Amino acid sequence: MALWRSQRNERPEEPQIAFRQCPGCEYDFVEGTGARSCGWYDCPYLPEELKVLCPDCNYNFATGEGSPWCADPPDCGWAAEGRQHAENARRFQAQQR
Repeated sequence: MALWRSQRNERPEEPQIAFRQCPGCEYDFVEGTGARSCGWYDCPYLPEELKVLCPDCNYNFATGEGSPWCADPPDCGWAAEGRQHAENARRFQAQQR
């Protein structure tokens, strides 16, 4: 029984997120500095877990920028996933510093 409890109390390991910077890009996603050619959190090389833009209206769940079509605050079918991706992005940035 003690073995079962110790396994139950262990937190599952979070998946490792890897980010590859665009060739020629000077923007540092972790530090938030440097010139960028794309929008905030809009890099084509971001892994799916860090993509924070609504695929329908491009509302940015990390910065709150944009005009969501569904409501303000957004409540579309993608809103929960967008908020989770924004949290993933913040956590990723914090872990990299």
